[in-house]
Amino acid sequence: MTQSPNPVPVVVNWHLTEACNFSCRYCYAHWERAESVKDLVREEHHVRALVQELGRFFRSGGVAQQFGLSGAQPRLNIAGGEPLLFSSAVQAAAQQARRVGLRASIITNGSLLTEDLCDSLAPHLDMLGISIDSGQSSNNKLIGRVDSQGRLLDFEALGRNFEVLRHRNPSLMVKLNTVVNRLNWQDDLSSVVDLVRPGKWKILRALPVIDQSSTVTDDQFQAFVSRHSAFRSISVVEDNQDMLESYIMVDPQGRFFQNSPCSAGYQYSEPILDVGAERAFEQVNFNASRFLSRYTNDSGGAA
Repeated sequence: MTQSPNPVPVVVNWHLTEACNFSCRYCYAHWERAESVKDLVREEHHVRALVQELGRFFRSGGVAQQFGLSGAQPRLNIAGGEPLLFSSAVQAAAQQARRVGLRASIITNGSLLTEDLCDSLAPHLDMLGISIDSGQSSNNKLIGRVDSQGRLLDFEALGRNFEVLRHRNPSLMVKLNTVVNRLNWQDDLSSVVDLVRPGKWKILRALPVIDQSSTVTDDQFQAFVSRHSAFRSISVVEDNQDMLESYIMVDPQGRFFQNSPCSAGYQYSEPILDVGAERAFEQVNFNASRFLSRYTNDSGGAA
């Protein structure tokens, strides 16, 4: 494959837990599990070992060049579920990433952020992503963005937390993620964007992987995108096809996994710490051209 003329970073998305304090209807963070195998997040030395192996593999020039992705420092993106349910493991992973030459980022629903946590996390991160699908309490409840105690995301507290993050790390990139689904496609999120002030807003279409009842039509998805055209300069729009085989993803048990174009569900590798990243990565499909198209289309890249 021809290498991109501009440096393209390898982004490795590690979903370190399936657990979440919210229960979004469309959530794809559900994996086939070997009940006898613990999630790596349960043992901090496994967290560090996985990050070290990913760093070794993806910092190898040969690996990057094989997929036309060489030139920029790889990034470990820590996601879930809700990763901040395991905040100490997140901090350990982010710190280990820096030690092995990876940049680090996290994706969170924001509900567990505190000013103290923001103060301690910010120096270790290049990016923090926040997932928000609606600014309306009623819609967030219907979507499932509410915890077992009935608590919703506190937008006022979120604003204060982002002030701490930016003060502690002025170079921190802030990203907003929104999944367009049957319950929010008519929403106007302008006030949310103004509050978060993201450098990038990724607008994704709900994947029919877990709950097909949450999907939207082409016209509904485009209506949401058009309604927010004022934010075109920071928007990254991803339809379902854009997401197939175009992310590098690791599940909570330390396996590479990939969206399957042929059926609902995922394909999995053997555990990375058992067989090594080289062998595991060969066991799942990855479409480098589709990955690179995000950059050539000026859509800002992966998660």
